Amino acid sequence: MFKKNIFFLVLNILNILPPFGNALKIRGRWASLFLKKTGKNSKISSFANIYNPQNVSIKDNVYIGYSCYLGGGEIYLDDEVVIGPFCALAAGNHTFENDSYRFGKYDYGEISIGRGSWLGANCVITNNVKIGKGCLIAAGSVVTKDVEDFTMVAGVPAKPVKKLKK
Repeated sequence: MFKKNIFFLVLNILNILPPFGNALKIRGRWASLFLKKTGKNSKISSFANIYNPQNVSIKDNVYIGYSCYLGGGEIYLDDEVVIGPFCALAAGNHTFENDSYRFGKYDYGEISIGRGSWLGANCVITNNVKIGKGCLIAAGSVVTKDVEDFTMVAGVPAKPVKKLKK
């Protein structure tokens, strides 16, 4: 718990740096000390909240946008994934117990985002979803089911819009 507290403290102090330029690299390097696995050249914008850093694995050239939330269970970001601002990757769910979700057990799952995929602004990726490589998730989409490689999805819930060229 102490290690997680240090991570949050320093990451929040780094929020005084701008959400662009070398500050992105500084936050990426700091986070790499705490993430489960890290590639090179990761960039993290201001106010990103990586709730369980020990459960997050990222590969090379990943960008995590302004004010994103990554939390819950295991999260895997392949090479060159771009996550737009205000996205939420929630790799877990509350369960219903005693007529309430408030104190139900937490069900940890996983989220996987494939190489070269882009999540537009304000997307939500829910528990146990796998997004293939080269996908485009339209801004504001809520992804509740797996997405095949090279597919554009949009909507709430997100549905395939078209196949993308390889």
